[in-house]
Amino acid sequence: MAQAWSQFCSGTYQHRSPTLDAELCQNLFPITIESQSNSKSKALLGSPGLKALFSVPTDSCRGLFYEDGKAVAVIGGTAYDLDLVANTATSLGSIADDGLPVSFASNGRGGEQLAICGGGELKVLDLVTNTLGSAVTLPLTNAPVCVDFIDGFGLLLEADTVKVYFSALEDFESWDALDFFARNQTSDNFIAMKVLRDRIWLLGSQSTEVYFDSGAADVPFIPYPGAIMHEGCIAPWSVCTDGNSLFWLAENAQGRARFVKATDAQAQPISTEAIDFALASYTRLDNTEVLSYWQEGLNHLCWSCPSGGNCGITWCYCPQTELWHQRGFWQQADACFDRWRPRGMCSTPQGIIVGDHETGNVYELDLDTWTDNGAMIRRVRRAPYLASDNQWAFIDAIELGAQVGVGLSSGQGSSPTVMARVSRDAAMTWSPTITTSLGAIGAYGTRAIWRRLGRVRLDRFCFEVSITDPVRVCFGPGLWLRITQGSGGL
Repeated sequence: MAQAWSQFCSGTYQHRSPTLDAELCQNLFPITIESQSNSKSKALLGSPGLKALFSVPTDSCRGLFYEDGKAVAVIGGTAYDLDLVANTATSLGSIADDGLPVSFASNGRGGEQLAICGGGELKVLDLVTNTLGSAVTLPLTNAPVCVDFIDGFGLLLEADTVKVYFSALEDFESWDALDFFARNQTSDNFIAMKVLRDRIWLLGSQSTEVYFDSGAADVPFIPYPGAIMHEGCIAPWSVCTDGNSLFWLAENAQGRARFVKATDAQAQPISTEAIDFALASYTRLDNTEVLSYWQEGLNHLCWSCPSGGNCGITWCYCPQTELWHQRGFWQQADACFDRWRPRGMCSTPQGIIVGDHETGNVYELDLDTWTDNGAMIRRVRRAPYLASDNQWAFIDAIELGAQVGVGLSSGQGSSPTVMARVSRDAAMTWSPTITTSLGAIGAYGTRAIWRRLGRVRLDRFCFEVSITDPVRVCFGPGLWLRITQGSGGL
C-alpha cells in the first residue's frame, strides 16, 4: 500500500541553503478543507487567470475604484469611466502621471465626490455631473501622497513631513492651511496612510501610530493612547487591509524588512525568515505594491516586488491558512517568472477587475480562466524533503492526487500532462523531465503516476511537478508514495 503524504499541499519556503528546504509553490495556492468529517484535508488550487475585458491605448494601470455602481480606472495619465456590462471605457480627463499608483476616496451621498490623488495632484470627480475638475489648489508645502476618508472628512498625507491635512466636511475641494494634525510622539516622517474601521493608521519610516476622531471643534484627530508600534513602512503602496487588520511591508530601526500584520495596535510578523532573507537581497523595496482581494472565501494579499530576483517577484499570503505562495508571469524567452501582471484592483458585481502593469488591458480575475490573456500560466510545486534521516530507499512509484479527466474538447489541453523532475542531491541538480497524463475530457479513471524513480537518499530527494496546459488544476490531498527501504544509513 502506498503511503499518503499530505505535506505536498503546502506553501513556499526556500531557505538560503536549499539542502534545508527548497519548497516552491508557484501559481498554486494551498487551501484547507473545512469539513471535519472529510479525511482529505489539504489541496493546491490553480491561481486565477486573466480574462480579457477591454483595452485602452495607453500603458500601465495605476488604480481601480468601485462603489455603488460607479467604476473608475486610472491608466497611464488618463482617468476612465468604466462600463463593466458593455465592457467599455470613456475618458474623464487627465491625471498627472508619475508612474506611481493613485489613491481614491469617496464621500458618497454626503458630498457626491470622488477624490483621486496621483502624480502629486488632487482632482475631484463630481459624481452627479460625471465631470473631472482641474487640480485642487492645496495649502500643502509638499506634494500629496494619498487621499482617504473618515467621518465626513477627506484626509491628505503630505510627502516627507509629519503632517496630515483634513478637508471641510463632505467637500474634497475645500482645504484650509490650518486644518492639519502632526505627529509629536515620534519623529520620523509619514510614509503611508490607511483608514481601518474608525481609526487612521499613519505609517512612518520607522514607526506607526494610530489616530482617531475625538470630535474636537478645531483639530478633531488625536493619537489613540498606547498605539505606537516600532515597525515603520518601506513602501507607501505596500499597505492594505482585509477589513479587520492592517498588512504592510515594514522596516524597524535595525533595518530588518518583513511583512507584518497589525490588529489593535499590535504588529506581528507574518513573513517567514526565508522571505525576509529574500527581501534583504532585492535592490529596491520602496517600489513594492500590494493587491488584496477575496475570492471563494479566501483573502489573498499579493505583494509585487519589481526589483526582486531577475524579473520581479510577487509574494502572496492567505490570512486564513497563514501560508505563502508566489504568483508570476512565465517569460518563455528568458525562462523565468516575471512579477504577476495585475496592477490595480476592485471588486464589482461583474467580478474582480484588475489592470495590467505594462499595458492598457483590463481583465477579470477568473478561476475558470486558465491563461493570462491567452498566455501560458506555468504552475510549479516543489515538495519538501521526504525525511531528515540519512536513509536510502527505492522510489517505486509516486502518484499525484489530482482532479483528473479535465482535458479540453480540442486544442492545447485536450490531452493535458503533468511534468515531473527529481533531484537526488538536495535541489542542486535535476533529472530530465518526465510526464504523465492528467486525463482527457471525461477520463476520470486516469492515474497521474510516475514509476521506478530509482534509489535515493531520503533527506536529499526533492520532487517537483509542473503543468502548463490551460486546464483546471486541483492537486490534493497530496502524493501517494510507494517506497522500498534501501541499504540503510550511511
